[in-house]
Amino acid sequence: MIRPVAAVVAVFAAAPLARAQEADADTAFAQQCLAILPTAEELSWRAVPWQTELRSALAAGNREHKPVLLWAMNGHPCGQT
Repeated sequence: MIRPVAAVVAVFAAAPLARAQEADADTAFAQQCLAILPTAEELSWRAVPWQTELRSALAAGNREHKPVLLWAMNGHPCGQT
């Protein structure tokens, strides 16, 4: 009779420790998520008014006296050709 009671007491005594470990894991996961999210500075390229048509980009570049970057490639963007 003492052993089942001791087992129940051990389970209830270990429950707060398990909750603390879960909280630590949640905190570590949140910190890892924040570490890999891009910063506002890293996302600033999205503010550039990219053009997908060369002729309209050349016309806009001439109008605004700005250079045009032509990005051309052959194959799969991830190199899986």
